[in-house]
Amino acid sequence: MGIPAANPEFPKPGLQAIPKHSDRESVESTIRNFSIVMGGPVYDLLLRFGIVRTGLPNLIRRILVLVAVTWLPLLLLSLKDGIAFGHQVKVPLLYDFSIYGRFFLGLPLLLYAETVIDPAIRLGIHEFVRAGIVTDEELPRLEDILRRAQRLRDSIIPEVILLISAFFPVFLFQHEWIAPVVSNWHTTGRGLTAAGWCFAIFSSALLRFMIYRWAFHYIVWAVLLWRIGRLRLVLVPTHPDHAAGLGFLAISQKHFGILFCALACFFAGVVTNGMVFEGMPLSSFKFLMLGFVVLSVIIGVAPLTMLTPKLMQVRKEGHLEYGRLAHAYTESFDRKWVHYAERPPEELLGTSDIQSLADIGNSFGFVEHMRIAPISKRLVLQLGAQAGLPLIPVIIFGTPTAELVGAIMKMIT
Repeated sequence: MGIPAANPEFPKPGLQAIPKHSDRESVESTIRNFSIVMGGPVYDLLLRFGIVRTGLPNLIRRILVLVAVTWLPLLLLSLKDGIAFGHQVKVPLLYDFSIYGRFFLGLPLLLYAETVIDPAIRLGIHEFVRAGIVTDEELPRLEDILRRAQRLRDSIIPEVILLISAFFPVFLFQHEWIAPVVSNWHTTGRGLTAAGWCFAIFSSALLRFMIYRWAFHYIVWAVLLWRIGRLRLVLVPTHPDHAAGLGFLAISQKHFGILFCALACFFAGVVTNGMVFEGMPLSSFKFLMLGFVVLSVIIGVAPLTMLTPKLMQVRKEGHLEYGRLAHAYTESFDRKWVHYAERPPEELLGTSDIQSLADIGNSFGFVEHMRIAPISKRLVLQLGAQAGLPLIPVIIFGTPTAELVGAIMKMIT
């Protein structure tokens, strides 16, 4: 059937070298330089101004710069109008949990995700070649697929659309900006404050652009997997990872959970505001929180379903091929040991035929239980945990002390 794919955790030091011959040198170079983050008109502009550097090493600097340009103007304008703290409005800026969730937790996580996800993707793509899943004959096509993905990443039109969508004045059509339930630092009964205008026009829009840009990169990753799935891959239906040798992709995919963790920080801030300033009980948010985690898991595993057509084909062919093999062996076993015309040629006790029969059954069982997407239970739990982690403090905060203590005592007794 071919060479089975290895399924280890990715090595820490970096990529292992691909044997250098023919097209492999070119493919190795393309894989090492591949990125779904480092590219595009906006990235090139930031590179020219020195805000980012090639290889994304200056993470702390970029976080400090973005927090400064998004949050500091809000603070200064709120201080000027006396709504940064005090009792002039019910929700002053420095008491607004959603601001901390957005700019002090979510935004840094969106930037940190670049340094986590990019290496994981490169290692995942490298595994296709190192494990022999992409054969030498298919290497030129794989290289072309990677170059097409980078051209899509660098396209001007998608980023222009993202910029327009992010900075479009959506606040003009949102009710909460006009008539808030409680007065706050960005919106009062008289409308938007100076800090509110800055938040609506720039700070919030910039954060939206970062989210939209990650969504676009996520689509690039999904398209890349779909195109790889159309190659002639060497996949083995009896591979012990139950994904024909593609189980390693779950290791790459789990790193996208940091994006859902960032979004959960935004959500947690809004929920906390609702409980603290509007008196809403935690129970009014439980279905929203559960729905958020479930939706995060569904979106988190969605790119891996791009390989479903290929895996369905492999499982179908595996059923037929191993079915024929099992039939031939069991028929021979039946003639030799059950419906023999003469005395069996050897004693049944100690023969390897029984073990071989069991091995055939195990192999067919592997094919039967092969998944049609490289999605494991562990991946689902990891994505769910990352999406739900920022919500845990909110749940603890919103649960009455007596009820919380009672729940803990039940768990430990």
